Amino acid sequence: MNMAQSINTQPSSLERRGRSQPRPERLDKVLSFEQSVTVTAKGQFGWSVAFIRRPLFQQPEVVLVNPSRSDYLIIDEDGGTRPFYNVRTEDFT
Repeated sequence: MNMAQSINTQPSSLERRGRSQPRPERLDKVLSFEQSVTVTAKGQFGWSVAFIRRPLFQQPEVVLVNPSRSDYLIIDEDGGTRPFYNVRTEDFT
């Protein structure tokens, strides 16, 4: 089998995170104290952790999603939130 044939047999959407889970089982190892307070507070209104972004050479970013899965927020290191628009919803089906 040549290289072109082996590339075509790969899944259509390549998995870029390797072996990392989109949401680690132990969030307390990833979250700062301020971030965990925000996750708890937002969790009372139905928000949950959608995934953790791990950009190269930067701190991991925690992304929350609302119950209707229409809005996403990034939790900053200080516990503040800001909108996150770069989400492909087909990744969550």
